[in-house]
Amino acid sequence: MDPVDEFARLKAEIRRLQDRAEALREGFLKPGARLRSNRFEITVKRQKRRVFVKERLPESVLADPRYWEERESEVVTCHEITTFRAGDPDIVLIE
Repeated sequence: MDPVDEFARLKAEIRRLQDRAEALREGFLKPGARLRSNRFEITVKRQKRRVFVKERLPESVLADPRYWEERESEVVTCHEITTFRAGDPDIVLIE
């Protein structure tokens, strides 16, 4: 399999699995949800954390370039470039 096609398939499968995990998680949070199987048990607990809210800083601080820096990172994206017809192999769309 072409590495580009494999990447697209893997990203789609990861998205599908993450969506399923999120749906299951939402179900576990509902009152009366079943949280135990023969092999596993789900634990639900509430956890707190501190969050810095930069939007509450004075505009003079937010606009001051001394407090900001630029950073770069590589971003890999994938999108379909052709249209497939019935009978063609399944190709997944990644955006």
